[in-house]
Amino acid sequence: MADVKAIETEMEEIQMLMKIWNQFYRILTTTFFDKDADIKNLDREFQRIKQIIAEHHGHFMKVIKKDFHIGQSIMTTVKRTISLEGFMNLSDLEIRKTLIEWHDANILLNETLGSLECQRDLEMRGIAQKRSKEARKHQKSEGGSSAGTIKLVINIVIIVAIVGALVLFWDQISQSAIYQNYLAWMIDPILNMLGIATEKAGDAAAQAAG
Repeated sequence: MADVKAIETEMEEIQMLMKIWNQFYRILTTTFFDKDADIKNLDREFQRIKQIIAEHHGHFMKVIKKDFHIGQSIMTTVKRTISLEGFMNLSDLEIRKTLIEWHDANILLNETLGSLECQRDLEMRGIAQKRSKEARKHQKSEGGSSAGTIKLVINIVIIVAIVGALVLFWDQISQSAIYQNYLAWMIDPILNMLGIATEKAGDAAAQAAG
């Protein structure tokens, strides 16, 4: 999340500069639309806005993605408009040039913000995909472990059932012809060693030997 926070910090910086840049334009153009505007009072606000732009311009130039020269024109525009009264005394050509520069910079600010938003969304998507992948891997691991446990329990149940059946029907099994002819010679000695052979099994083994 560190990269996301860094990107969001840059976005906040650009958004703040965009707000100030629009205030700069609003006050600048007031000289055209309001002939009775108090230029001296407006100029104090204008100078404050210019100062804020100058303070944040260096950071903006670090995060700018598209056009360094248009970004640099922000300061060119600010320096050219020394005061509102001075702006009003510029030639028509210089005024048009200043306004065109403002619009170009405004577009660049919006494009830079959009680029940062895209970076943030891609970063967040990557984080979400990574977490989803880890969750699926963990779920799969747990599922495999659960399946292995179930398989083991089933095998134990089957073995217990087989042993139970052998114990229950041992007399019949040990006396059967198949057991006596093919299995007794191998199994009976083992049972005798373990001390669990039945008398009938032992008698059957003796008869088979005789």
